[in-house]
Formats: sequence, structure tokens, C-alpha cells
Amino acid sequence: MRSVPNDRPATPVHRLAYVDGLRALAALWVAVHHAIETSEPTAALAIPVVGPVLASLFFGQFPVMVFLMLSGFCLYYPYVRKRPSRPEFTTGYRAYLVRRAKRIAPPYLWAGAFCLAMAAIPALQVGRWGKVVGPIDTGTVVSHLLFFHNLVPRYASKIDYPMWSIGLEWQLYLLFPLLMWAFNRVGGVVTMLATLAVAAAIRGTYHRIPEPMSSVLRDGPFSYLEIFAAGMLVATLIVRRVTVAPRWLLWAAVVVGLGLVRFGSGNGLVHDLATSAAAFSILLLAAEAGTGASRTLSTPWLVSLGVFSYSLYLVHAPLLHLGWLALSGLHLSSDAIFGVLVVIGMPAIVLISYGFHCLFERPFMRVAPAAPASTARAVAE
Repeated sequence: MRSVPNDRPATPVHRLAYVDGLRALAALWVAVHHAIETSEPTAALAIPVVGPVLASLFFGQFPVMVFLMLSGFCLYYPYVRKRPSRPEFTTGYRAYLVRRAKRIAPPYLWAGAFCLAMAAIPALQVGRWGKVVGPIDTGTVVSHLLFFHNLVPRYASKIDYPMWSIGLEWQLYLLFPLLMWAFNRVGGVVTMLATLAVAAAIRGTYHRIPEPMSSVLRDGPFSYLEIFAAGMLVATLIVRRVTVAPRWLLWAAVVVGLGLVRFGSGNGLVHDLATSAAAFSILLLAAEAGTGASRTLSTPWLVSLGVFSYSLYLVHAPLLHLGWLALSGLHLSSDAIFGVLVVIGMPAIVLISYGFHCLFERPFMRVAPAAPASTARAVAE
């Protein structure tokens, strides 16, 4: 690795265009993934070449791993940018948690309220939505309000099934100051390797541990802490201008990582590490202004969508279900339903998500200005 001296004063913090672009792609993939799961276009999936390409959309966990890495990146970047040699957690823990809660809770709670209203209408409890989301009891609501629903299998997918990752994200927020301390004490690489060892130990032993502890370990933050830490590490490398590898090798890591995701099980530690390697490499590539990765991820429409990707993530599933229900009443084939959901439904969902963002998310955001085109040293909240 080669680094440049990093004792320069911090420059003003801006939004990173390429981070918003990557976030937008991840959110769109999740939405289309749920569209194909909802409709199951059997005829299209049976077509040679086309079918395997479409089947790639069934892999929906890897973009969530990208979100977790971006969370670590975006939380740590302002600290390491302010003091590259030794970032400090100067905010009080309580104030930090209040700020994070204000950022993620309002749209989360409003989306949950919308889904609870849907749950009160029996006619809507059909199809995949009815099987996954309901029934909803008091324990389900309480677990979501306290952000621990992902730790209890019978609650994790209720109300709004993409919300399982929001509980996980909150739990990673709780551990962020501890990771910062570890980064300062033993370094980012050692910290990430330690979190990886913990994750590997959990994944290898959880099935021998009685419930409910087994689910808490398997689905909780310690199984994913290495991904969050990887985001923090890549933020450090970018700020300190460390050259990790030549660009061709980073692109090879992207291709190999995504290949392992596509031809793997779609879950598990290897899947998560492959995703992490690919996202890690993409961030390093995009951080260099003028590169193909930077230009692609900084495409204006992607950047704009990335700003409200959290709202899109929260509300796309119930909207997809309503669209599927309306199309099912027309007695269309599953392939036709999938086509309409993607071509017509997805743009409509994006527009509705933007409206939701304006009402329930943007008032609670601290939106930094966009970074100048000439710099990649910025961050997105």
C-alpha cells in the first residue's frame, strides 16, 4: 500500500455523488428483486440465456450488504476526514443515538403505519404479501418499535419485509463507537479481521446453539460487523489517499465478487464477503475522479434517486403488492405482470417514494451540498 501524508486540514464536507449512485443501484435492485419474487415469470425464466439472466434478480441479499457497508463508510467518513491520523468520537453517545434515530425512525415509522393499515384490510392479505407479512400481533409491533425484530424469526419479515435490515442497521449504529475505538487502538485492518473472525465463528456454530440465542447470533450485528467495518476501512483509505492495488486488480475483485454472488448460494458468509470485496473495490475505484466507475455512479439521475433511496427501500414492497393485486384482477399471466411491474410499476413506485421522502424523510435529513466535480473527498449523510 502507498499513502500520501494526511496532516492536511479538513475541507468542507459535501455529499459524495458516487455514494448516492451506488445506493440508488442497490435500492433499485432490491425493488426489482421483490418484483420478480412477487410475480414469478415462469415462461421468461425458462428461456435459454434470458432465463438465467432474469434469475439473477432472485439474489436480493447482496444489495443489503452494500447498504451496510455504505452505512459504515458514511458514518466514519466525517470523523476520519476531520482528523485523518486519529479520528475521535467527539459526539456524546446519547446525542449520537438521538441523531441517528431522527434520521432513520420517522420514515420507518410512517412506512410501518401504512403497512399496518394495509394489514387491517383482509382482502389485501393474499399472494406473497399475505404469506410473509401477516398475521401481526402485539409482539410484532413492539419488536419493530424497539428495532430488535430482525433477531426474532417470527417477527423479522412482518409488517414490511424489507424492514428486517433496519433493525440490523440500528444495532450496528450502537456498536459504531466501539469500532471507532478499535480502529484507533489496533488499526482498521486488524479490527476488520477481528470482526471477520467473530462472524466466521458465529456462522460456523450458531446451529449448535439453542434458540433464541441462535437467532440472535445468526441474524444480529456480530454476524455482519465485518461488512460495516469494511465500509469504515475504505473510508480511511480514501481519505488518506492510500493506493491499495492497481485499477485492473480492483476491477477483477468486482467481477470475481459478483460472480461468486451469482453462482453461490445467495446467502452465507462467502456471499457476504464476496459482496464486500466487490463493493469495497467499487468505492475505491469511484473515489478517483474521472474514472469510469466515478462517472457512471455520478450519473445525475442515479445521484438524485440515491438521495431518497431509503424511502424507496421502505415503501416499495407494499406498493409492489398493491400493483400485483390490481394486475392479478385483470387475469394476466405471471410474465405479463412482471413486465408491467417493472416497466410501468417501477417508475410509479419511484415517484411515490419521492413524495414519501419529501413528506417523511427529507425534513429530518441534514442534506449536505453536492461535491464539486473535481473532488471525490465528500460524504453523504
